[in-house]
Amino acid sequence: MKKLFLYLIPILVLLMSCSKDDDAPTPVSKPPQGISTTAISQINGNSAVSGGNITTDGGAAITARGIIWSTVATPTIALTTKTSDGTGAGQFNSTMNGLAPGTLYYVRAYATNSVGTAYGDEKTFTTTAPPAEPNVYVAIQLQGSPNRALYWKNTSIVNLSDGARHAFAKSVFVNETGAYIAGEEHNASGVYVSKYWKDGQAINLSNGTKHAFASGIVVSGNNVYVSGSQETAGQRQAKYWVNGTEYNLTDGAKYAVANSIFVSGNDVYVVGNMNEPTERARYWKSGSEVLLSQTSGTVRSVANNICVNGSDVYVAGYQQFDAANGGKYIATVWKNGTPTLLGTSTNNSYATGVAVKNNNIYVAAYENEQGVNIARVWKNNIIMTNLSNGSIDAQTSSIFITAQEDVYVAGYSGNINSGIQAKYWKNGVSHTNNSGTYAWGIFVY
Repeated sequence: MKKLFLYLIPILVLLMSCSKDDDAPTPVSKPPQGISTTAISQINGNSAVSGGNITTDGGAAITARGIIWSTVATPTIALTTKTSDGTGAGQFNSTMNGLAPGTLYYVRAYATNSVGTAYGDEKTFTTTAPPAEPNVYVAIQLQGSPNRALYWKNTSIVNLSDGARHAFAKSVFVNETGAYIAGEEHNASGVYVSKYWKDGQAINLSNGTKHAFASGIVVSGNNVYVSGSQETAGQRQAKYWVNGTEYNLTDGAKYAVANSIFVSGNDVYVVGNMNEPTERARYWKSGSEVLLSQTSGTVRSVANNICVNGSDVYVAGYQQFDAANGGKYIATVWKNGTPTLLGTSTNNSYATGVAVKNNNIYVAAYENEQGVNIARVWKNNIIMTNLSNGSIDAQTSSIFITAQEDVYVAGYSGNINSGIQAKYWKNGVSHTNNSGTYAWGIFVY
């Protein structure tokens, strides 16, 4: 009996040991644990960057992770607006694309395993709003008896003259102090008085004894600069005004005009022509004359517009070639006095405006093809855009380039028979409010 008991002891010990193992709890998996959402960065109008960090997988392999976003709080993976950024625990980065500008979004990180999905803390951010559309100002002449001066501000019309006497609006400049428009208007004696209007209020520049004309305007600091000319005995004298004080560029013995003005630092640049005996293009830098070179075979040159970029001086205009060289007028841009022809030798063409942005040179011009003027923009001496299709005459007057390199061109289209309509083009698209005949100047602010 004793011997039997001794045999049973090991069997009982074995049975007791098995019973303890069978009673041990089986580990239970959980959704991923310790998920956090990364702070939002690199926010712009259409995208932003976030991500997340997962401490543990909860005991089951993580098969999906990323972020979800929505314009409604507590977004879930049921949404399509989410990223898929790999598997497993740890840190990850995510980019949200296709966002709407100026919109509040809610963001959470997520991670999924075989048990379920867990989410991180919720972050919020707002995408950057789109920049406000700038205001477009256009100096307008309304043909009639008499002619009227006005300007457009977007679709609004601002009358500068009351229609009692002839008046013209030629150039416009805008800054935080107001809208400045240069032009001229008859006085009671029928003499053109050069002037500018600030927010519709006229400031006379000439004394009204001889015809005087204002062609361009720039405001720099507290100073208002206006280019123009005034009649002398059978001729015309080029000049400019600073805060109403006149500075003569020529002596009045020969016919001369100043067509445009630009201020760079302390230097005043005025561009124009003088007859010697035919027109010769030139500009004046703080009163000192600089003649523009002419291409071989030309008999006259005209300078319409000027701009300065750093130490470089750009002038837009045209040259006329002699009969032996085709006799055509050809659009020209000068850089530091050296001419480059833009138009072809078979068509008449005229450059009316020049602007430089990010070292790109933009020129507004029009070219006559088969008897119809086609308005165009050249960029770096190559035709960039046809503003008109050649079905009716169209001409450019001036050009303005924004910081984003949007291209605005003032001009007009039509003819005496069909009617002439003032307009401007933005990036090749025509705009008008049907309230003018000629658009001479343009400024975007």
